[in-house]
Amino acid sequence: MQPSSNPISDSFSNNSNRSHRLWLLCICAGMLVYFTQVTALFPVLPLYVTQRWHNAPVGFVVGALAAGLLFFRPPIGWLIDRWGRKPVLLMGLGIMLAILPLYLWSPNPFWLMGVRVLHGISQAAFATASQTMLIDLVPALRRTAMLGYLAMCNTIGYSLGPLLGSLVFGQAGFIAVVFLLAGSIVVSFALSLPLPWLKISRSKQSIEKQTENSFPWNVIVRFPVRDATLLFSIGSFLHGGVVTFLPLFVSNSALFYSLNALVAVLVRFGLGRWGNRVSQRWVVSMAIFCSGTALIGLSIAPNLLIVWSLVYGLGFGSLFPVLSAIVSLAAPTAVRGRVYSIFLAGFDGGMTLGGAGVQSLVQMLPLSTLFLMLGGIGWGVSLIAFRQFAQPIVVSQPTEDN
Repeated sequence: MQPSSNPISDSFSNNSNRSHRLWLLCICAGMLVYFTQVTALFPVLPLYVTQRWHNAPVGFVVGALAAGLLFFRPPIGWLIDRWGRKPVLLMGLGIMLAILPLYLWSPNPFWLMGVRVLHGISQAAFATASQTMLIDLVPALRRTAMLGYLAMCNTIGYSLGPLLGSLVFGQAGFIAVVFLLAGSIVVSFALSLPLPWLKISRSKQSIEKQTENSFPWNVIVRFPVRDATLLFSIGSFLHGGVVTFLPLFVSNSALFYSLNALVAVLVRFGLGRWGNRVSQRWVVSMAIFCSGTALIGLSIAPNLLIVWSLVYGLGFGSLFPVLSAIVSLAAPTAVRGRVYSIFLAGFDGGMTLGGAGVQSLVQMLPLSTLFLMLGGIGWGVSLIAFRQFAQPIVVSQPTEDN
């Protein structure tokens, strides 16, 4: 079956190509800038918390952002479908700008945990609305390609943010970091101004019924959204384990992060150019297989850190754009925000379990054994993914009551 046309994309078919390209450029650039400021806190916040409050629960403060993401993605998805893409995107930026002073004014770590939850809500609103808008504007056949470019911008932000945050913190302290974040948010606001106020046609009763309060579970719990969300959760579970515990296992973990991010950027650029020519079944199964292989390699031969970082980058870089494109094909336009909120919540939940959820195992097992177990999970899931995604992906009809 040929992918159905996107009604929102069609409504803009008479606009100039220049305007359309500007919108896509603004979405990708906004994602880069936003995630640069998010990740600038990665190396800085633990140091700031420990310097300000001795024996503070650093893990809970840092991880509170994931709680905001995990629990507020579904309501954000409802707002995206109810209010529209751009209002929720702007809301996310407004929340972030409002809470920045609270990073400095929080009287104790528990207040700062609340600030981090609000930061997670901001990220959920901005990222989910941006991605949903991009899919609205891109025809189905080009979605894997454009999502590859969007994910590439996200990864570049993840690469630049920690370096920039560390540099500013080392030279001028945490107050300067907060001003850096505020400046980034202002830039994101400027990039959002040219974006269109998308309107979804609700002329048919079936769509009106779907865009009310209920979640489209009949879409979410079926193939391929169900399978893509579960696979995304497992991939992020492995990633959460790497992000949280690798610095405790090897001394030069920063090299691993930098190299795998670089490879992920190159992979996502490749998907942006040739993503529609590659079998989605092979990409998703090999992506999780590569992640598992890298974790097993780290557990057995950590001295080959560079090799495993390259292998991990291949898997980490491939998984999200292709799974996201699969979900976009199955999600009707009128409920896309809600479907994507559940899909992206899979990432939030996986990251949380990969960090805090595995913490108890770290007390009982050597880290080499832990990475070996996580890698084995990746290998097993890759076989399941290869089997599941052999099924044909039926493209949703936007005007049908799914």
